[in-house]
Amino acid sequence: MFDLNLVRPFLAVYNLGTITKAADALSLTQPAVSSAIKRFETALGYPLFVRMGRKIEPTSRAHQLATQLGVALELMDGAVAIESKMIVYASFNAISLLPEMPNVQLIESPRGEEDILQDIRLNKADLVIDYNLPRDSGLNFEPAFSDELMLMCDKEHPAVGDTISIEQYLDSEHVTLKLVRKNAQIVDVLAGKSFSRKVAIEVSNITNLIIATKGTRYISAIPKSMVNVAEKFGMKILQPPFHMRKVEFEFTYHKKYQNNAAHKALRDQFRDLLKQD
Repeated sequence: MFDLNLVRPFLAVYNLGTITKAADALSLTQPAVSSAIKRFETALGYPLFVRMGRKIEPTSRAHQLATQLGVALELMDGAVAIESKMIVYASFNAISLLPEMPNVQLIESPRGEEDILQDIRLNKADLVIDYNLPRDSGLNFEPAFSDELMLMCDKEHPAVGDTISIEQYLDSEHVTLKLVRKNAQIVDVLAGKSFSRKVAIEVSNITNLIIATKGTRYISAIPKSMVNVAEKFGMKILQPPFHMRKVEFEFTYHKKYQNNAAHKALRDQFRDLLKQD
């Protein structure tokens, strides 16, 4: 019988393609991962990887073994999971809606889509609350909550009252939030068309959006879930003078958790907490 401790290094190298990446993912040294692979090959009696120039490629037997062991390891991980704190990646607006939870560690989602998906595959994230992630056959996607954009300006803005017209919107200078994954401004994405706005400042997070708009004549857009925070900073919230579709956030998680009762209970709890009137 082979050592089960050799399975994770093998699967990490198989999934990530290099010993360096596998070592980083497992918080091990490269020699330790290389040694584990060699011991695994010795126990099995056949090679798992062959070197092709600077790269290593799995053998046909490695492909078969990875499929079998991957399923078995996922089932074992899913069966014993949720005993410790659950690692949850979430967007900043989702984090703002959630209370402190003793069994959950909330972490703001990484900017890159592939970074998020890889962390799920490598068990670095048990659940992700985010939007528009690429589909992956090994992951589950299900509705979490909806959010929408409102407009925002300083409460003492000299030209904007309780409502704003499309002419005022287009004549104003703007602070915009860059939607990293689409390399676009979020208002344009949700409105389905491009506006000829005078952009004064572009920021990459909501905190900077509020700071850059405060005390100026600028207009910006903010998620409805963050309105209470913005109002505490003395911001005025306005209904957009044009239609924007809602942002549909999803729970994304590894399929090994599909039938895990504790994981499902936590998703249901999050869904209730994220509901907005």
